[in-house]
Amino acid sequence: MDKLEKVELIREKTGVTYDDAKVALEANNDDVLDAIIWLERLGKAQTQTASYTTSAATETGPVSPEMAQAQYAYQESTKRSKFGEWIGRVGAEAKRIVKASLDTSFVITRHGSRVFGMPVLFIILGILLWWAAFPLLVVGLFFDCHYHIEGAKPITVDVNKVMDMASDGVDSIKDTVMGDKDAGESDAQN
Repeated sequence: MDKLEKVELIREKTGVTYDDAKVALEANNDDVLDAIIWLERLGKAQTQTASYTTSAATETGPVSPEMAQAQYAYQESTKRSKFGEWIGRVGAEAKRIVKASLDTSFVITRHGSRVFGMPVLFIILGILLWWAAFPLLVVGLFFDCHYHIEGAKPITVDVNKVMDMASDGVDSIKDTVMGDKDAGESDAQN
């Protein structure tokens, strides 16, 4: 800010003449705030008085550039804090879900004995990232594998019952296919 701009700013804020503003600025080593305070102490500054009214019909005067900038900065900071709060909530929820998926195990049993177990998170990632994981789980059903979830809190839909129903469905398909094959072999022998 050059000297003329500083003098103009002092005049605008205090209502003094250019000469008084220049003298005040020079007397205070080109510091605008100190010059304004100096003029106020000398009684030359025409300080604005605050007023209060309850009337809704009053109009406000023009907003100074400094006030407009401060209002804009305040609005932007509140937007950032709302966004930050949202990010915090999303992060906390993601952390809770990851913890729950690590505490819950996906277990594969065959003929009543445990064959394999791992956190559910790895199964979910395997299905999402490696497309062959889902078909392998389906093929496992045809080899008498049964799937269960251990350590989960009660879920609205009992996942283990659904997986047992899938195993039972595959067993009935196997029985039907194997039954037809046995019937075909007995017809061929006759």
